[in-house]
Amino acid sequence: MVFRRGLDEPVLVREAVPDDAEAIGEVHAEAWRVAHRGLFESRWLRRLTDERRDRWKSEIASREFVRNTLLVAERGEGVVAFVYFGPVDYGVREGEIFDLYAHPTTWGSGVAWTLMDNAWELITEARLRRVHLWTITGANRARHFYESFGFAQTHRSRETDFGDGRPVLEVEYLRSTG
Repeated sequence: MVFRRGLDEPVLVREAVPDDAEAIGEVHAEAWRVAHRGLFESRWLRRLTDERRDRWKSEIASREFVRNTLLVAERGEGVVAFVYFGPVDYGVREGEIFDLYAHPTTWGSGVAWTLMDNAWELITEARLRRVHLWTITGANRARHFYESFGFAQTHRSRETDFGDGRPVLEVEYLRSTG
C-alpha cells in the first residue's frame, strides 16, 4: 500500500517479514532513546534501548506474533516506522496497539500518520469495536499524536517498572472504530 499524506516522498506500508527484524529494532531503539531520554537515568536508558534493538527477532518468531499484525513503513531505502497491534480479550471484540514507533528523523513528516491510517483500516476490517493503547505519561509527543488520531485518554493508569526499580506511570488511551 502506498500513500502520500503531505509527504515529500512516497511511503510504502506493508506487513513485516522476518528480514525486517533488525531494522524494526533500530527504529524502536532510536525512537525510545530520543523520546525517553529525560524519563530514565542514562545507564537504564541505554539498557532499555539495547533491549528494544534486540527484541524483534524473537518477537517475530513467537507464537503470539501469528495472532497479531506488524506493519512497517518504508521511505527511501528502508524501514522508518512500525506498528504492532492485535486483538485482546476484554470480553468483546477489542484490540490493542502494543507498539508504534517512528525513527526520530521522520517525526513530524506524516510517516506515522500514514502508518496508522493503514493499521486503522485493518483494525476496522477485523471488526474490532475499540482499540486500547498505553503510553508513558512523560511521552508527550506520543500522547499528542494519539490524541490527534482520535484516541482519548481513559481514567485507567498503571505503574510499570522497566527494571530500574523506579516505576513510571502509564496511561491508557482508547478509540472506537464506529
